[in-house]
Amino acid sequence: MTPESKVTIAIPTYNRSELLKFSLKSVLSQDYSDYQVLVLDNASDDDTEAVVRSFSDSRIIYVRNETNIGLFRNFQRAIEINHSPYLSFLPDDDILLPNFVGESVLALDKHPHAGLSVAQAELIDTNGIPVHVTGEELSDSFLEGLIDGLEFIHKIVDGRKWILRASAVMFRACALAAVGGYDTPHSKYMIDLNLYLRIAAQFDIFFIAKELAQVRFHVEQDSQATFHSPGGTGPLAVMAERTDAIAYLLQSPRAEDASYRQWLAKRLLHISMRRSEFTSELIPEINLSWSERLEIAMQEIASVIPSGKRLILVDENQWGCEMLPEFDALPFLEHEGQYWGAPLDDEIAIQEIERMRQAGASFMVIAWPAFWWLDYYSGLRNYLSSNFRCVLENSRLVVFDLWL
Repeated sequence: MTPESKVTIAIPTYNRSELLKFSLKSVLSQDYSDYQVLVLDNASDDDTEAVVRSFSDSRIIYVRNETNIGLFRNFQRAIEINHSPYLSFLPDDDILLPNFVGESVLALDKHPHAGLSVAQAELIDTNGIPVHVTGEELSDSFLEGLIDGLEFIHKIVDGRKWILRASAVMFRACALAAVGGYDTPHSKYMIDLNLYLRIAAQFDIFFIAKELAQVRFHVEQDSQATFHSPGGTGPLAVMAERTDAIAYLLQSPRAEDASYRQWLAKRLLHISMRRSEFTSELIPEINLSWSERLEIAMQEIASVIPSGKRLILVDENQWGCEMLPEFDALPFLEHEGQYWGAPLDDEIAIQEIERMRQAGASFMVIAWPAFWWLDYYSGLRNYLSSNFRCVLENSRLVVFDLWL
């Protein structure tokens, strides 16, 4: 590797020569010239090397591993080889838009304490056509500009779903050196999130409010198996990383505030409970069965809510209001007494609660199938905890008295 280039774009690859062609073309089409391309071939047995050699560009450096060293070590090797002050990783099936390098360099040059920059990315299929996917694959909207690293971690702990697509990220090499590069404390599939959080504990992050990359969404991705297949461990790993994020905040000056420590403790308890929930899905015998939990929950509801009261049931429509015949139970969201799906945002959720309160609802029961709401809708969570008394909270239920 030569030290002259300001940017290195590393492309770890294995047996994806057809898609690699498009990735390389996108890199060589950048409107910024001071970069080099490091292709790390993880012992492919297809024509990967021939594809790389077909590009007669001196900026491309081809490195072949004699044996397949796995994804983690191949990514880590790029950090070890790199001599450029800025380093970006491009998965071998993704695309960089022409202004990615220039915009990313500009952001890092202007903000020397930013450990990384991240842009928005468009999801495409294997043919390069934009795809529309369900909310599980979509990121919450990014902020624009510089964000304090600890504030980034705080938002992740609070429930913000910021998905930093690897193809849209550029690292400052000294930030990578400061944290030791990639690590796998919980999952080999979460090395990116783990790295972002550890960098954010020491550096700021710059959000670029432009689409500068395209990410292919297809069945061969590791994320498909880890997040969207039976037995996938992705959600469990995310909760483990968020638990670590709380530790980073406890080590920060923010934790000098006693009320903030109390907030972190509450978040830790909730995230730890969700982590155990995902563990139970993988190891069913480790906890109570669904029917046992439901039977206990029915008894607990009856113990804290007087019979005949109108209550709001948040259960993802998995219990059904008919399970509570001794109460006037309404689903949430509801329309003419029927379940109407999850709210679009916190504002709508709060408006609906107030409407239903005015119509006589005096309790809100959040059942475990909907506990993810207490993460995703952080505004709703804060509204409930700030305005109403929680009369029951355990691994099955959270019940709020809406009138006290």
